[in-house]
Amino acid sequence: MSATTPLPAHPLVVQHNALVNAQFSLSSTETRLFMAMLARISRGDQEFEACQVAVHDIVVGASNNNYAHVKKLLDHFGKCTLRIEELSPDGRRCQKRTFTVIPLVDYARYCDGAAFVEARFNNLLLPYLLELRDNFTKAQLVELLKIKSPSTCRIYWLLREYASFGKRTIPVDELKAILGLGEEYDRFNNFRVRILDRAQKELADTDTAFAYEPIKNGREVSNIEFRFCQHLPVDTTAKVALMAWEQAVLAAGVALSSLPQIKSRLSNGDYKVGYIRYVLETVKRQVQAGKVKREGGAVFKALTECYMLPDYYRAQQRQKPSEVKPQLKSRNTAAVATQLRKLESELEDAYNSLKFTQTAVIYTDETRGAALKEVQARITQFEQQRQQLMA
Repeated sequence: MSATTPLPAHPLVVQHNALVNAQFSLSSTETRLFMAMLARISRGDQEFEACQVAVHDIVVGASNNNYAHVKKLLDHFGKCTLRIEELSPDGRRCQKRTFTVIPLVDYARYCDGAAFVEARFNNLLLPYLLELRDNFTKAQLVELLKIKSPSTCRIYWLLREYASFGKRTIPVDELKAILGLGEEYDRFNNFRVRILDRAQKELADTDTAFAYEPIKNGREVSNIEFRFCQHLPVDTTAKVALMAWEQAVLAAGVALSSLPQIKSRLSNGDYKVGYIRYVLETVKRQVQAGKVKREGGAVFKALTECYMLPDYYRAQQRQKPSEVKPQLKSRNTAAVATQLRKLESELEDAYNSLKFTQTAVIYTDETRGAALKEVQARITQFEQQRQQLMA
C-alpha cells in the first residue's frame, strides 16, 4: 500500500479506562505513533485494520537520513507489552481485579523507500478500544498534539479520566508503575522535577492544566493529589439544547461549569434522573423552611456527594402501587431522554471536530475539504435525529 491511513473527520481519541491505567513505557516517538494509531480508529469499527502513518507525523524534522532510526524504534514498539486489567466478557471492569500481560500490536514494520510505517493493534485490545459504551475516557487530538513528553501524555490521560471530579489522588508507587519508570526515579526530587513539574508545564496550555500537592506518610511522600478544573465547553454555534433536568439544576443556582460533574455521576449509573428531581424538590423545601441559604450549593453537593440517595430510595419504596403506574408509562420518555443525551454528546464532539478540522495543520489543502464535508454531514445528521426525538 502506498498511501497512509487518513485521519477520520472526527479526531477524537478514546480509550477504555483500564488501558488509560495500564502499565507500559514508550519513547516520545513511539507515543506519537501510538496516538496516531488511536486517532485513526472510527466509532463504527468492529475490528482492527492495518494502519499506515507517515514518518513525518511521528518523527520531528523527519528526513531520509533518519529512517534508520524509525526501523530501530519499531523493533521496540513491536515488542511492547502492557500489564492491564482484564475485563468481563461484556467489556466491563470486574469486581475482583485481575491483571494480564499482552502485546500492544500484532506487528510494526517500515518498508524501505516508503514514507510511512505500518502497524496493527493486537486483537486482545479489542474490548479496550472498539465499541466502547462506558468506563472510557476521550480526548481531542488537538490537545494531544501539544504534548511532547511520553510521561506527560500518560499523566494527561490519567487526569482526563477524573476531569469531571476536579481532582485525582494517585499513590506515588502506582503512578511510577503506570509510567514504567526505572530506579533513577526512586528519589522523589528527581521524580518531581523530571516528571511532575515537566507535566505541569506542558499541560498548562491544554484543557487539563493542573496543580499538585505531595502528600506525606511520615517523612516519605506516599501520594500525589492533582487538582484541576474541567470547564464545560460553551460553543454558541453548536446550539445544543439543554436537557430538562439541566435547565432545572441551572435554575436552582448551580454553575454551568459544574454540570459535567453531575453528568459524570449520571452516566456512571450512580443514580437516575429521578434522584435529581428528588434533590431539587427537597432542597427547595429546605430553602423555604429557612434551613438552607444557598440553594445552588446545596443541590450541587447532594448531586456530587450523593448523600440523599438513602432517603430517595426509602421514598421510592414508600410509594403506593397507584403512584408507580405513571412511572411505567414514562419508560418511553426515559428511553428518549437517554438517546438525547447520547446525541448531545456526539454533537458536542462533532462541533469540536469542526473547529479542529478548520485549523489543524495536519490537514492539507487537498484533504481539508473532504474532512470538513464529512464533519458537517455528521452534524446535519445528528441535528435531524435530535429534532425527530424532540418532536
